[in-house]
Amino acid sequence: MPALPQLDFHRTPATLLVAAAAAALEIAFLLDDMQSGGRRLAMYNDLLGILPVLWAGELWRPFTTSLMHAGFIHAAFNLYWLLLFGIALELRLGSYRMLGLMVLLGYVSMMPEYSISSYHREQPIMIVGLSGIVYGLFGLVWMGRRWHPDLYAVCDRYTSQILLGWFFLCIVLTHTNILRVANIAHGAGFGFGVLYARALWSPRRRTWWLAAAVVASMLVLATLIGFPGHAGFEHVRRGERLWWR
Repeated sequence: MPALPQLDFHRTPATLLVAAAAAALEIAFLLDDMQSGGRRLAMYNDLLGILPVLWAGELWRPFTTSLMHAGFIHAAFNLYWLLLFGIALELRLGSYRMLGLMVLLGYVSMMPEYSISSYHREQPIMIVGLSGIVYGLFGLVWMGRRWHPDLYAVCDRYTSQILLGWFFLCIVLTHTNILRVANIAHGAGFGFGVLYARALWSPRRRTWWLAAAVVASMLVLATLIGFPGHAGFEHVRRGERLWWR
């Protein structure tokens, strides 16, 4: 796998801040696990995790749930790819656009995952991890290589095979009940990453790709207002705790 680039906060603060937030949370949870335990689940429920209360006004949860992980290996795997792709893209896009991009990818990957996988669930399930954002950045780099060949330095053929192979392996692991993975977040993140790359860099029909990216993103973000039929949304609606009321 490619070696991580040099970490330089002055040049890539957005990527490093997101990575530091996720790392700090995981360290705090690991220390808690060595003592009493339970803080990971409590923090998920009370503040950071994606739950039906997002439809009661807690709109930060689709992004903050990305900063949490199920354990050290999960966090380390995602942080490696976040730093690898994020630094390369931030040097090209700038820090403000990069921060906005990561937050946006968090929403457009986690909202489809939560809306679809939990559609009929009365009891919420834990959905965590940066992998939706990571696959979004991967999609950006993977597609962007055709216009910016220097991106091959962080996404060569071997790297692409690893991440695409892991994507399909995760689907198998989920369907065989070996390991539950947020496959919809992976697929949505990658798809939006490819779309955003075309909107940013495609020399042909860029306006069309930009319009497609805006429309697709707005359709996903509209689910923050409501998702009729979703068990969590209907629970909030019946409780008359909708955020606009």
